[in-house]
Amino acid sequence: MLIPNGKEERLTMTDVNFRLTGTPACLVCNAPLPFHQARNNKLCGRIECDWRYSLLQKQNKLCKKCGRPLAIREQHFGVCAAPECQRAAIADRARQEHEQRERWYLALREKAERLRNQVMGDFGIRNAKSFRLAVIPASLSKITRLPAKRRREFRNYLKQLIDRVFAAPVPVVLNQDQNQTAPLADQEIRLQAASGQACACCQGSCCGGGAFTYAYLEAATLQRYRTAHPDQRSRKVLAAYMSYVGDETTQGSCVYHQADGCSLPRDMRSDICNNFYCGGLQDFRQNTPVTGPVRGFFIAATENTLHRAALVHEDHTLMIPVSSTDMD
Repeated sequence: MLIPNGKEERLTMTDVNFRLTGTPACLVCNAPLPFHQARNNKLCGRIECDWRYSLLQKQNKLCKKCGRPLAIREQHFGVCAAPECQRAAIADRARQEHEQRERWYLALREKAERLRNQVMGDFGIRNAKSFRLAVIPASLSKITRLPAKRRREFRNYLKQLIDRVFAAPVPVVLNQDQNQTAPLADQEIRLQAASGQACACCQGSCCGGGAFTYAYLEAATLQRYRTAHPDQRSRKVLAAYMSYVGDETTQGSCVYHQADGCSLPRDMRSDICNNFYCGGLQDFRQNTPVTGPVRGFFIAATENTLHRAALVHEDHTLMIPVSSTDMD
């Protein structure tokens, strides 16, 4: 049996049968084990096998899940190639990563709460919790020139999409009122205003996905725009969308992601862009009281580092400097 470094891993026929059929066998010498013995011990009982197994255990060359000696190619991962051991290892890794993220988040919340309490004290605000704390992502990307190649690729994608939309029949609108959405409730207007200020504090972390999905634009987006502008031909629609692509963009992000936010008007954006809220903002929106002013203290952070903070009262924002001691 060949392994990645080109050397040959020699397996006995008993070992092969054990791996393929699961027949009980000593984990060292592969001697068959009676079923009643295999229930309590995975070794045959010979002194040599006990010594060899103990040595492998000290050298961390046993599968962490089933205890079988590891082949050379398996030793780096610590688990054997058996599907059940692989699945268990993946589950363990996922759990460990989740626990690590939870520890990071709790530490981050503690830093954020200390900063909020300090700011509230500086402003003489007794009830710090009246400004609900929300930890949101932070975009750290820099503004750079938009490469001509990216502009061409985006234009080509957009043109194909628009051509496909215009090849389909124009949707028949039986009732002019059906395209008009119901007016937003007063509290939703306030929430949107505060959410927008939070997004400004983040500076567009979620926009990064737009770099690989062409601003999340799809046929439904262009069809909606076409319906709203029935007098525009395909060439004019293309020109309208390209007119908002500037000479600069945020590095590694959407072509419309500029220094002051998204350059594309909201009615031209995809539904994903208009409706998406990160986890921190979702929690903020869901737990904000249905009456009274909408206030928040937003912390833009990455892993365990604070980068920016904003004190928000509906559509009013005060950016809070984050010192190096606060960041760490």
